[in-house]
Amino acid sequence: MKKKILALLAGTVMVTGILAGCGNSGKTEVQNNSTETGKAESTTVAQTEEKKESVEMDTITVWSDNAHEQEVREKQIADFNNGEGKELGIQIDYKVYGDKYSDTIKIAAQAGEAPDLFRSDSKWMQDFVDNGFLVPIEELPGSETLLDQYKDLVANQSHVFNGKTYTLPYNLTTYGFVINKDLFAKAGLTEADYPTTWDEVREVAAKITEASEGKAYGLGLSSTLWTISSFYTMPSGQNVGHYGYDWNAKRFDYSAYNPMIKAIDQMVADGSVFPGFETLDGDGVRAQFAAGNIGMIGAASFDCAVYTTQFPAVCDWEVIDVPKFSEDQVTYKRFGNPTNLLCVGTKAKEHPEKVLKVLEFFYSDKNAAEMYENGLYIPVRSQATQMATKKPDLKGWEAFADFDEIFAMPPVPDTLITVEGTTYREAIANIWANAELDDVDSIMADIDQRYNDALQKADQSVVALYALKEGVTPERSK
Repeated sequence: MKKKILALLAGTVMVTGILAGCGNSGKTEVQNNSTETGKAESTTVAQTEEKKESVEMDTITVWSDNAHEQEVREKQIADFNNGEGKELGIQIDYKVYGDKYSDTIKIAAQAGEAPDLFRSDSKWMQDFVDNGFLVPIEELPGSETLLDQYKDLVANQSHVFNGKTYTLPYNLTTYGFVINKDLFAKAGLTEADYPTTWDEVREVAAKITEASEGKAYGLGLSSTLWTISSFYTMPSGQNVGHYGYDWNAKRFDYSAYNPMIKAIDQMVADGSVFPGFETLDGDGVRAQFAAGNIGMIGAASFDCAVYTTQFPAVCDWEVIDVPKFSEDQVTYKRFGNPTNLLCVGTKAKEHPEKVLKVLEFFYSDKNAAEMYENGLYIPVRSQATQMATKKPDLKGWEAFADFDEIFAMPPVPDTLITVEGTTYREAIANIWANAELDDVDSIMADIDQRYNDALQKADQSVVALYALKEGVTPERSK
């Protein structure tokens, strides 16, 4: 039910303004002004009574499954509803769903009962667009400013479909390299020895292993496939300008990672890698790092919580930059894997201007900065991080959020293909699991060939959609 609130504030401000302009030092003038003031007050009150306008309240419904941020978000919403929302005639009704969120929103959309705004999911975005369950943000009057803020961060087939923007990136998973400062010190290494290239990683790993006398090792690996991409290949995107698929050449190029693959293959042969990694899962290798048994390991921003709460580190650790392939190479923007926040349902057509205000509220840098301060998100916009009034308590979080330019990693067409034989991650895992040196160039060339052969069998009109949006580039602007 919609409620009406009387807007008396404008009249009050008008009276205050008139009174403020009536001061004078002459006695006669004071008396005259007093009379005029009385008239002005009467006139203003009368005008206010005549011009009283009601602000029609609309409830804007928002659904999400982001339970981890609920406490902070609900406080932000309460402040909005009690402040700006009253002035705009907006009341946000916010609901957080559990594990069944995807089923809930699909059923609601099919029944025409989806909310104004709801958390988007790449798994069903294309289907929702095709079925007309979503409204492009461009159709919300006045959305140009919001869209302009994200123009360099949106991607085709993730945010933009058929040339229209249906959602926006909000936060990022970023990547780095984590070192055990205690093991560095034990090996006689200082901050000046922190590795900047993979060749230096190999040198440092050997020194840490030797100094530890079998109790610790230089590098940590896992046989779990997601760690190969999240800890090593995707972070290395800033060394090659893509993370396995070259959007410009429109072909897979996993061989671009060969310098890093070879360096780790050599470390395995050197005996500098924590032994038994062939059977270690992601948690297992991170637990070994937390226990002080590994000198260096690839990491993602979510590992800040891992080494603080899940496996509290007994060592002093620090986040450093992702190693380069060579000292003099061209480096690209820092790579970050974006997560989207909200998309617009068809119910928004009932009050599009007010829905835009709520969308702007959720995506505001101010609110994103508060999420960053609480160690909940790394905002996709560096401007939001810069607005933070305090540093987050979560160790390492600030380092993972330290970037001037970010490349929000767009989707690649690997979901469109079926590859015969081993996948690129399986091939890399096999290379590293072999104690002998491998012919990395030959193995990875075969990977590229098989991936690109499969790509040729896919619908090329769909493959063509996986291109960088105009104006978006991994190259640094300076």
